[in-house]
Parts: sequence; C-alpha cells; structure tokens
Amino acid sequence: MNTERSLWDYLRVIKRRIKIIVLLPIFGLLISWLYASNITPRYATRAQLTIQKNILRVGAGLQRGVISALEKSALTRMASSKEVSFLAAQYLLDGGGHEFHAKYDNQNEAQLAGMVRSVVQISNIEQSNLIEVNAVGEKPEELADFANAYSQAIIEFFNAERRKNINELKDYLNAQIAKYTDRLSELDVRILALKAPERNLPEGTMSSSESVMSVEKELRQVESTDEELTNSISNLESALKSGDINRILAILPSSSFVNERAELARLSVQLRDLLKQFTESHPKVERARAALNSLRASLLESTNSEGNKLLSGWKKKLEDINIDKARLNSERAMISSAIASLPDRLREEGTLVREQSVVTSVIQMFRNRLEDLDLSLSTPSDRIELFELASVPQKPFYPDTKLIIGMGFAISLIFALAIAFILESLDTSLFELRDVERLIEKPILAVIPSINIDADKVNECKIPIKREMVEKLPLVVDPRSPSSEAYRTLRTVINNRFTSKGKKTLLITSTTPQEGKTTTIVNLSLACADAGMKTCLVGANLRHPIIGRFFAIDRTKGLHEILTGTMPPENVVQPTGYENLDIIDSGSFARRPAELLAKPELEKLFSWLKERYEIILIDSPPTLPVADSATIAPKVDGILLVYLVSVAPRDALVRCKNILEEVGGNIIGVVFNDIWGASQADYAGYYYYHRYASDEFRRI
Repeated sequence: MNTERSLWDYLRVIKRRIKIIVLLPIFGLLISWLYASNITPRYATRAQLTIQKNILRVGAGLQRGVISALEKSALTRMASSKEVSFLAAQYLLDGGGHEFHAKYDNQNEAQLAGMVRSVVQISNIEQSNLIEVNAVGEKPEELADFANAYSQAIIEFFNAERRKNINELKDYLNAQIAKYTDRLSELDVRILALKAPERNLPEGTMSSSESVMSVEKELRQVESTDEELTNSISNLESALKSGDINRILAILPSSSFVNERAELARLSVQLRDLLKQFTESHPKVERARAALNSLRASLLESTNSEGNKLLSGWKKKLEDINIDKARLNSERAMISSAIASLPDRLREEGTLVREQSVVTSVIQMFRNRLEDLDLSLSTPSDRIELFELASVPQKPFYPDTKLIIGMGFAISLIFALAIAFILESLDTSLFELRDVERLIEKPILAVIPSINIDADKVNECKIPIKREMVEKLPLVVDPRSPSSEAYRTLRTVINNRFTSKGKKTLLITSTTPQEGKTTTIVNLSLACADAGMKTCLVGANLRHPIIGRFFAIDRTKGLHEILTGTMPPENVVQPTGYENLDIIDSGSFARRPAELLAKPELEKLFSWLKERYEIILIDSPPTLPVADSATIAPKVDGILLVYLVSVAPRDALVRCKNILEEVGGNIIGVVFNDIWGASQADYAGYYYYHRYASDEFRRI
C-alpha cells in the first residue's frame, strides 16, 4: 500500500483547511497593519562635510595632502564632542544667518544641546574624505535644522581648535627659539674665551681632528668589507668541499652557467614527471636520471673550476684589505697620539664648535616651522567644508509599513499552513476518494452528497412516517436532488457489478455507528425498486432496529420471528407501499443477536428470498463494535461498506475490511457518504442540471 503523498495530496489538504489558511493570514494582515499604524514614524536626514588636508611649505606653496584613517577617526571623535552640540544650540538660537524651519526661542541652550545630541550621530564614510552628520527622530523639520546647525558647529569648532593649536604651537616654538638662542650666545662666549691670545696651539690641530674622523670612517668601511669577504670565502670553500652543485651555483654569479642551470632545471622537472607515470626501473626514467647525473657531473667539474678561480680572487682581495686595515690602524694611532698631546682647551673648543653647529641648525628648524604656522593662519590649509545640506525628509524610514504587513502576512501564512498540516496529521479520518481506495484497495462505487431537502417539499410530502425520516428520503421528496441522482448512480453500479452476474444478497454495513448506512440502504432500495427491480429489504440490525421507521409497516414481526421459527417468511414479508419494494423488519427484541444470526435459518431465508426477488439488501450493525456483520458476511454474495466522510479513522476502516475478508466476506466496494462543501461541488454539482427521475416517486 503506497502511503507517499503527492503534490495533489498537499493541494487537497490546503483545500480542506482553506478557512484556516485564509482567515489566519487575513488576521495577520490586520494585526500587522494595526501594529504599523500605531508605531510613531521616524525620519532620517543627513548633511555631509568634506575634509581637505593642505600642506604649506616655504618656497613650495600649497600642496594637497592625504587624509589618513587615523586622522579621519580623530576628526570624527572631535565632531562628536559635547562642545559641538552646544555650539549647534547657539547657532539654532542665534539663527547664524540661516533661516531654519522651526523656532527655538523658547528653549534654553542646555536643553537644546541635549536635544541635538539625542538625534545627531556622526559617521565616517570609508574610502572617502567625507563625514556624515545623521539626524534621526520624529520631527522632520527639526531634524534638518539640527543636522545643518551641527554641521556649521563642526566647521566653527574645527577652525577654533585649529587656531588654538597653532597659537599654542607658536608659543612653544618661540620659547624653544629663545632657549636655544641663549645657549648659542653662551657657546659664542666660551669659544671666544678659548681663542684668547695667550693660547699656544700647534698648527694644523683642527685638520688632525678632522683627519682622525675621516680615518675612522674609512676603517669602518674596510672592516665591513673584510667581514663580508671572509664570510663569502668560507661559504664557497664549504660548498666546494660538499660537492653540492646547487650550493655552488647559488654562490656563483647568476650570469655564469645560465644555459647549464636551465638544462639542469628542465631535466629535474622531466625526471619528476616521469616518476609520476613510471617506476624507478623504467627505461625512460633510467635514461632521464642518467642524463641528469651526467649533466650534474659535467656542471660540477665546471663549477669547481670556476669556484676555485673566484676563491683565489677573493683571497687576494682579502690580503689587500688586510694591508689597508693595517695602514688605517697605523694612521689612526698616529693621529690619536698627536691629538692627545694637544692641550685640553683645544679639545673643548672642538666640542663647543660642534655643539654650536647643532644649536644653530635647531634654531633654524624652529624658525622655519614658525614661518609655516604663520602662513597657515593666513592661507587655507587644513579645513572642513559643507559638502551637502540636510533637507527635510518627506517620508519616514520607519516603520516600513509594506515590509511589516508583508512579513505579518508571510508569517501568518506559514503559521496557518503549519496548523493546517498539523491538524491534517492529527486527523486520522479520510476525506478523499483516492485515500479510501488506496487504503483498503477497494473501488468507490458512489459518492453521496449531503441530503439537504427544502422544508416546503418535506411539508408537502404526505407519507405517514415521522418528519425526521422523511427528510432522509430524497428519492421520494426531491427526486431531482444531487443525492437522489447519487443513489441512482449507486444502483446502476451495483447492477453492473453485482446483480448482472447473478448475485442477489448484498450486506450493507459500516465501520462505526452513525455513518448513514441505514439511510443509504433505504434510498438504494427505493432506487432499485424505481428501476423495476424486485427488491427486498432485510432488517438484520437486531440491536438497534431503525429501518422499519422509514415505512408504515407492522414492526412487531420480522427477522427475529423467522430465525426463532415463530413465523414463516411468507408471513413476515410486508409491502412498503412502494412498487417493487418489500421489507422484512427486525422484529421483536433479541437477547443474543450474534448467536441468532449464526443459525442456519438465515441462509435458508436468503435462499427463499433469492427465488422471489432480484436483489436483497440486508441492513446490519457496524462491523467493529459488534460481531453481527462478521456473522452475516460469509452468507451473502457481497458486502457494501458505507463510509461517512471524516468520521472513521484510517486504522478503523482497514480493520473493518480485514475482519470482513477474514470471515470470507466479499467486499464489492465503498459508498463515500455525506460529501460536503467543496467536495460536494466537485462530485455532485452536475446533478442540478439534469433530470433523471420523475417529480413524483411511484407509489402503489
């Protein structure tokens, strides 16, 4: 039995639960709309500032600089300071030459600054020289005013801070210049004192001092060259001793053995590729390895020769360097000895002269920087300018009503679908024809729509039975109704599948109580009788006899009397008042119905009825609660199951089928009873447009 669901199964679930699936999203739409309508709208606007960094250099003019990420971050933090918000508040109160959209005269500065800080945020636009002044709040006109005022406050604050910083730096530079000027004057006095006439210094002392510095510089260069050359000689000797061709080639100049290097690399790559394809003993691998080894041997011989030549040259050069080192050390010792013999005042003079030169350079540096600062105050160097004014926002950015409603609808739709499928999974009853056919592997012989008879037609009917019984007889009261045509369809199918093959006794039962089997058997008997078939109804439901209520008959005699031998069948069979239709009612009360139905008299009765009627329809209790139907099942030619839509669980229907088949019953099909709603329109709507019966049922 295939239990997998197809796409059509899911569509039918949606169709059955359409109320939930439609109403919940509508409710979600309504809730979302109410939620969005009650949210206070929020607006957003922005102003943009551009940062320009210009560098003034003496003699070079104004040059454009680059704003680093660190500098831009620092400017952003400065723009977010509390002082800027107070400047913006002053700008709003004073007007600042700008016409604002609102008036702020009735607010104090601190209150207004707090309002500005609560709505304004500064953001740094990456990979650009722009800073954004964002304002987010509930009043669009105020937002534009706050953003523009804050932008002007940033510019004013930046210029004020820039002037303040430049002036502080100028004061510092002037103080440093004064300090170093005093030091320079002190050095001049001391140098003049050292150059007094009584000082007797050897000629050429200063040149000797300069010579020792020159010798020391040259000696350091020679020692550095000596160290590098010694390391190179050691590396080359080690490489030559190891016989490693790669180490030797790495030391030799790159211009030597160019072709051999390329050939060696090519053969190495070739050998590696061959080893991926073949084994070590493959001829191609051996030939490639032999060629590589031959080249290495030849190249090793050549590189050894070349390396030895290079090594000889380096050793000769090292000998020359050692000679130069010895010479320079000798010269340094001689000059140092000569300088050491000079008076201490001469050495002090040299120290003071060097310090004098350094101090003079520092003073000049400070003066150049001071000149740059003076120029920066009078020319536009670093500055912040207004790039874009903030405009009054026309539409709120929050809430996004369409998004909220859309999300509410989507969430409620998903929730509705989830509920629908959960209910479907919990509901073990069956709604669809194909579900029943697939479950019990029996055909659906007819689909009976709900019986809905107009009250006027019921009132017009003069049958001497209770009104509640009349309302269940559409073939009598409303022959053109869809349910009447459905019973005629069932009669036709049974005739083709059952009576036409010589079978006559048909047991009508159901899985559980209240599935409409008695209504079905009565209307089916009327349809058979109307078609001219000699029909007999047998009320085998001895526990809850109802079938006799549909006819004006004597209910004191019936099947119970036949089975107990009290009366013969010919005295129990009664006419119903309808042409071609007789009935054997249940009769008097039976204490043990199952045992009574198991008597052989029931089979004798069926044989007697088959000789006189074309079809015998047998009413019985539900199969699962009691054993009566299972007792009758093997004694009849066929069994018709009546299934009321969405009542009996799946497992109950399968169990009912198994019970009847285990006792030898022949289930010929199922009647799908009481189709309602959309299903009724699907299966029975066409009955409204055709007339298959006369307006009045034939009565005797």
